[in-house]
Amino acid sequence: MAIKRKRDASWSELGFDPLECILRKLPFLDVLRFKRVCRSWFSVAENYVSSPCYSPCFQTPWLLLPSDKEDWKEDYDDKEERGLCFFNLDEKKEYRDVCVCEEVYEGRCVGSSHCWLVLLDKTANLSVFNPFSGARIQVGSLTEEDLEFTDVDAYNLKEEPQVFVPKAVVMSESKKNKNMDGVALIYGSRKKLAFCRYRDDRFIELDGAHQPYHDIICYAHMVCALSQTGSVEVWDFSREFPTKVMDMTPSFPLKTAEFQRSSGDLYSSQFYLVKSCGELLFVVRLIGDFVDGDGKLVEEEDLFNDENIQPYKTLLFHVYRLDPHEKKWVEMESLGDQIVFVGGNHSMSLRVEDCPGCIKDSIYFTDSYWERMNEDYSYGGHDIGYYYLRDGSVNPFYDIRLWKMKPVVPFWIVPDGS
Repeated sequence: MAIKRKRDASWSELGFDPLECILRKLPFLDVLRFKRVCRSWFSVAENYVSSPCYSPCFQTPWLLLPSDKEDWKEDYDDKEERGLCFFNLDEKKEYRDVCVCEEVYEGRCVGSSHCWLVLLDKTANLSVFNPFSGARIQVGSLTEEDLEFTDVDAYNLKEEPQVFVPKAVVMSESKKNKNMDGVALIYGSRKKLAFCRYRDDRFIELDGAHQPYHDIICYAHMVCALSQTGSVEVWDFSREFPTKVMDMTPSFPLKTAEFQRSSGDLYSSQFYLVKSCGELLFVVRLIGDFVDGDGKLVEEEDLFNDENIQPYKTLLFHVYRLDPHEKKWVEMESLGDQIVFVGGNHSMSLRVEDCPGCIKDSIYFTDSYWERMNEDYSYGGHDIGYYYLRDGSVNPFYDIRLWKMKPVVPFWIVPDGS
């Protein structure tokens, strides 16, 4: 007598509850793979990711890059060939089919926060866009009626948007509170501050007292700005109108000041403000304006005598923490188990446990030298790597195939499909 075998259960017939339990444990990339199993799993994942209970697993930042198509031109019309590349630091692997990218090519990216890119189009309209989910929020327009422009600003807004807006950050990683959330940015030749809540549709200047500003970060409805002199201002955005709750002017770090004086015109510097383990960090990036093949500084006139001379390259970092009681910046020789990510992105510090594939006590950086990014057709966007504080070395983490990256330059972004 033949024994009837029970039909094997199909994975596609698993119920919503067990599938949701699985989804709660998956990082972004595995959620994408989950969606591709079958139609029913795709539907479950879409409903879960769009639900209020969705809380994404923490994800190591990815590096956003342009397509490596070497003959790409700014007026290239074949939309099917336009693409973005994401480099996963953990897997040391590139991904090219995990996002929506056409919106990115409609403007210039002037910042990134969490999973959002901040885009500025040719008509001065600013929006935030999630390339992984396709979600987009129109923010507002940068106009002379609302903000203070100079003649240089009007030109840069049209021709060099990343010079006009060197840093823009989203005030929250979610899109659920349009009454309180929005975008804060640094703008113009005077490097002033402005913000726009999603509900308002217009930018308003922030009452900063220490322009020009170099960096701006947001956390817990607070906006913090770092000035060229090393001062720090903090505004509380949890109320109807932002209120300044801190204005501290610690003396500029002596080590960096002496370095800048002694190096003359050989170095340029960029400043970043980072929140790390409850403290504010002042991160100074020192960029050699011209270097030889061994990474040593050279004079500009040597360009005519040595064809191996490279354009600007990051060579050194100084790191300080703010002592609010002494009102001074204190030098740090180590970041401990922290990793710092800087560039055109929302500056951030993460634990090494949350960033598999990364080296602790390091600063991972992308090119944000906007003033020189487009001065030559042969380079720009190329200055990426990580700086290891323990031995002061600059190291590569990605094999650059194109020294000139356009129109998208590298940005750090945290993948999330919500």
